[in-house]
This record gives sequence, C-alpha cells and structure tokens, in this order.
Amino acid sequence: MGKWVVTVAGIAILSVLCDVILPEGQTRKYVKTVFGVVVSLVIIQPLVGLFYNGLSGIAVDNDSIYPQEQYLESAVSRQNQYALSTVAQLLDAKGIKVKNIQLNSTADRLTLELNSAYTSNSNAIVEQIASAYFPYAEIVTVWSKS
Repeated sequence: MGKWVVTVAGIAILSVLCDVILPEGQTRKYVKTVFGVVVSLVIIQPLVGLFYNGLSGIAVDNDSIYPQEQYLESAVSRQNQYALSTVAQLLDAKGIKVKNIQLNSTADRLTLELNSAYTSNSNAIVEQIASAYFPYAEIVTVWSKS
C-alpha cells in the first residue's frame, strides 16, 4: 500500500513539474491529458489487482489445473519435425543429400543416413548444422553411396 501511495505522489509531482515547465499551447494540453490518464491508471491499479486476485482465489481450484500433456507432446513433435526438415534442407543446400533422418522418441539421438560421398569437410558441416537444431542429441551419421 505504501509503495502505491509513493507512486501516485511521484506521478502527481512529475505532472505538476511538467505543467509548470511547458509553455502554453497544444503540447501542454496533450501532456496534461496523458498525465491525467496515467494518474487515473495508477489509482485504479490496486482495484484491478484486487478484482483478479479475488476471482482467481474463489473460482479456480488449484488441484484441478494440470498441463495438457497431449497438446504439449503434439507441439514438441511438430517442432521436432520442422527442425528435422530444416536440417535436411540445410544439408541439401550444402550438397549433402539426406536419404533418411530420424529422431528417437526421447530426442536424445539423431540418426542421419546420408546419400553423398564422404569428404573431410562433410562431417563437420553435418555436426554443425545438426547440433544447432538438436544441441542435446547424440548425432549418428551413416554415409552411403548410391
């Protein structure tokens, strides 16, 4: 409560100082209007907080709140699929053809089956791109020629 009073007093003092400093004219009208709105919002703020805190304590039983695990799993799955396709596109842009790409269910092992000739630089490129999207996954690359 004391913090709120200090805030209201501070804004009121700032408003008066601006009122004294600003010259007559259109700008002064707009500044007074803005400070009036700000003071009104600061005064109303505790009432809004009381209203929302009061409702949440009455209407919601905290034991009935649980995460929507199916939705979260779906979102993570979509995110992983997008990341897999992005990795495949980036590798393709670097000239490394991806035959198959798989991420295990716990997202800690990424398997890339690559359909390109192995070069000394290729493995570093694969590691760099794949680890950017899956930093905690073990990256397994299988090189095949066909």
